[in-house]
Amino acid sequence: MTRQFSLSLALALFVSIITLGAAATAQVQAQKEPAKSNGSIVVPVTNLQNVGKGQLLAILYKKVNRVEVNGVPHFRRVIQPVTGRKMTVTFKDVPFGEYAIAVMHDMDKDLKMDTNWVGIPDEDLGVSNNVKGGPLGGPKWGVAKFSHKSGEQRVTPIKMWQCYD
Repeated sequence: MTRQFSLSLALALFVSIITLGAAATAQVQAQKEPAKSNGSIVVPVTNLQNVGKGQLLAILYKKVNRVEVNGVPHFRRVIQPVTGRKMTVTFKDVPFGEYAIAVMHDMDKDLKMDTNWVGIPDEDLGVSNNVKGGPLGGPKWGVAKFSHKSGEQRVTPIKMWQCYD
């Protein structure tokens, strides 16, 4: 009877050791896998004119003084043909943080905002949070920025507008 008891005890001890080992291995693997710190930013764009002409230039900015297409360093950009009055642009694998976006209908495909002699844009544009600039340039960072903090961040649709109307 003691021999049978010893075998049962040994078997129970063996099962306990295997179970603890598996739990410890799972915990170590969970600690090795870092939390995701990148995701996608999905940008709906509306009110596009001149469908089938030019290209849509979407620019993603990290901290800048003003959100402007010309002369301001950008973090990333996406270029797409203009295929409809409503489109969607996606920035992939973007680290979490604060960003702003400018979108321009680049009619002549030169990757620059064309302006008239006074400096008013001649091509349609839009900025995150649908803010507009003033007489001294594009909108300031504080009003155009948004926080990217999830796997797929969908921002407020950007409505294109025409400065020249």
